[in-house]
Amino acid sequence: MTIHEYSPFFNETKTLEIKAREASKWIDRLHICEADRTFSYAEKPTHFDIGYLGNGRDGNIAQIVRHHALYTQGLFRAPSAEQLYYDPAQHGRDRFDTWYWSLLRGNAAYHNEAVQRNRVTHLIGAEVADDDIVILSDVDEVLDSRHAERIVEETTKHGIITVKLHYSVFYLNLFAASNHGMPDFSYRLYAMTGSRFRTLPFTPDYLRKRGIAGGLLREVYCVPEHMGFHHSWLEHAKNAFAKLTAFAANVADRSIVDPAYVEKCLLDRRLHYLDADLYIDNDKRFLRSLQEMDTSGLWLRP
Repeated sequence: MTIHEYSPFFNETKTLEIKAREASKWIDRLHICEADRTFSYAEKPTHFDIGYLGNGRDGNIAQIVRHHALYTQGLFRAPSAEQLYYDPAQHGRDRFDTWYWSLLRGNAAYHNEAVQRNRVTHLIGAEVADDDIVILSDVDEVLDSRHAERIVEETTKHGIITVKLHYSVFYLNLFAASNHGMPDFSYRLYAMTGSRFRTLPFTPDYLRKRGIAGGLLREVYCVPEHMGFHHSWLEHAKNAFAKLTAFAANVADRSIVDPAYVEKCLLDRRLHYLDADLYIDNDKRFLRSLQEMDTSGLWLRP
């Protein structure tokens, strides 16, 4: 059995280091897909650097990582003057299909995001065996290696599962009290058998968006315990504005595309675009990989 994990990548180098170090303890292949354009269609440099990942206690991390360059010519679209936007309050599971396919046609950024996420079927589909495990995640969604045996057991039993994640933002220990979509950041990350992966009746992007909308509660088992962390927007001083700009075409409210936006969230202890309170928690059982790397500047002091 081979365990594959696939994640789109933009510029989150420190987050990728955490993910790769944690994955090296139990994942066989960590596939990272990086496009040459942002979702808003601006050209971007390659941020991935295999040398940056270094060595972990359990061997050379670079041995498990596969970087896949995505050349977007003919695949990504440039945003139009009039675009549709995501509104979770208006487009729930009952009208999901109508909304989703309209959004992919009417919002180039969401179309481009879907292209990069769905690339997994082209990149690893041929090498996945029926008894393998395939994990579909974002770079900042990190499964806790201490739960590896349980994750594999539940995936083998159910064919496909999702998990709950602790959701931190800007710092490792600054957590959001809520998120849009399903609670505890569930129904975003999925683990499935190779046979289920190769016979999915829809795309990985559809799977993720449908899950966020609450449309897979009966179809996909959610492990009741938290199985990892969603560490979002780490190293915000260096990366946040570039990432906000890259995602600008996804949102109607351009007021968040501002260098001061993150500082306002930190000052108010509130993640404004989700209308969620932020709180410090130093008592969670943090990932083992954090003990192996330099995390100075990634912890918020009271």
